[in-house]
Amino acid sequence: MEETTYKNTSHKSPSKDIIKKGSIITLITIISRPLGYIREAIQAYLFGATILVDAFVVAFNFPELIQTLFFSGATSAFLIPVCSRYVKDDIQFSRVYSIFINLALLITGIVSIGLFLLNTPIVNIIAPGFTPYGKTVTRHLFLIMIPVILLHAVLSVMKAFLNAKEHFASPELSGIIWNIVFIASALFLSKRYGIYSLAIGVTIGSIAQIIIQWPFLRRLNIRYTRATSFNHPSVHEAKRLFTGALIATSIVPINSFIGRIIASYLPHGEVASLSYAFRIFILPFSLFAVPIYTVVFSKISKLYHERDFTSIKSHISSSIVLITITLIPSTILLCSIGDVVIKILYERGAFTQKETLLTYKALFGYSMGLLFYALSISFVRIFNAMHDMKTPAAIGITSIIINAGFAIILMNPLKNLGIALATSISSFYNFSMLFFFLKKRINYKLSPSVIKDITKSIVAGILLVFIIYILKFYYSINPYFLILLCCLCVIAVYFIFFKDYYLRVFRAEIKP
Repeated sequence: MEETTYKNTSHKSPSKDIIKKGSIITLITIISRPLGYIREAIQAYLFGATILVDAFVVAFNFPELIQTLFFSGATSAFLIPVCSRYVKDDIQFSRVYSIFINLALLITGIVSIGLFLLNTPIVNIIAPGFTPYGKTVTRHLFLIMIPVILLHAVLSVMKAFLNAKEHFASPELSGIIWNIVFIASALFLSKRYGIYSLAIGVTIGSIAQIIIQWPFLRRLNIRYTRATSFNHPSVHEAKRLFTGALIATSIVPINSFIGRIIASYLPHGEVASLSYAFRIFILPFSLFAVPIYTVVFSKISKLYHERDFTSIKSHISSSIVLITITLIPSTILLCSIGDVVIKILYERGAFTQKETLLTYKALFGYSMGLLFYALSISFVRIFNAMHDMKTPAAIGITSIIINAGFAIILMNPLKNLGIALATSISSFYNFSMLFFFLKKRINYKLSPSVIKDITKSIVAGILLVFIIYILKFYYSINPYFLILLCCLCVIAVYFIFFKDYYLRVFRAEIKP
């Protein structure tokens, strides 16, 4: 392949660009995630870690898995590279947008009808270890949440086209709206509808997410029209990319879903503990990794059309460093004081110390692979941006097998910890293989400066382990003050180690 590079881009700071554009996502996440924890805390207070919550988690995860596999993840993976071609032509851009909205409505409408008709055998598959009562509750919850598939598919198309215009605010705001609706439904409807109030909140919240996108779409001149012809070149290009994108982006949710199916054979509460743990685990990922790879994905999609591979490599290096220096300390915090965090967030009402320890085991297992979880998803997006869906798809298939195998092997001796560790192991494998093939494809390699920054982050992390160990085990500290003190230590240590890096980034002088 002919590669054209532009030397003038090398003087820019990809890290500064990523931080600047991704900051809006981080700021909204800072608001959204606490709402998510309030939602989980209310859920835990009302229902604890019981068979009812297990049923809700399984029933919610299946439609969530369907929309994530076929629409949410895959949609952004192939739509952003496709629609980037038309971003400067508002008329064509709106036409392509309308075509894909109509396609989403048609396909998900058919899928939803099929799921409604087959709800009983589906529940037997997704909750094989549940009691008859547990399966009945799961089936009713599942039926209430089937519309989420259609609603999230439409939302995914909207998000892709807004991101292609480099607008990230309203897609992220939708999470805040969803949480507010869910919380309101749980608080005001739980006495009347019990666990079903949660499913009602999920569906109504998904409707609200779509409504909030309309003003921003209109402001960016993205108009919906009755475009019924699916013969547009963008559709043909999307078809070519869809299968690979579908497989590649489905690895993480499939691994998580398989883990929870296997966990249904464990004692009651194990599935719920995995869900509660994952909610905490995903916070640093959402705060740091998501903004980084979202911006990089959009940027590399454009750079790939220009064949500017020097800038592509520069952005990859910057994203690796930024993910490393944010998620290594996050991993240390989750592993060392995760039990304290769980106690503060959830331990009240029906959620006792027993559930705290159970959830902490799962959180520890997930956290061990946080860095590789983030890097693997980031690298999948990099391949997608370069219109290569096959490589991450092939690697992902073997990753699913590895995850299932380790989950089965580790389930009996380690219970939920083993299932969480299986996810971490498969994430490490996925990233390692993606890195190997990226190196072969574009001759990418880590520069000495990147290796130096990664090494510094590891050394800083080791120092933090000792500091937090002393704070936690040798001093009796209020749990709130302990968390604050540990976070301040992270900031202090990493500022000392990366002072020069931060100065170079914000002076736009860094050259990854």
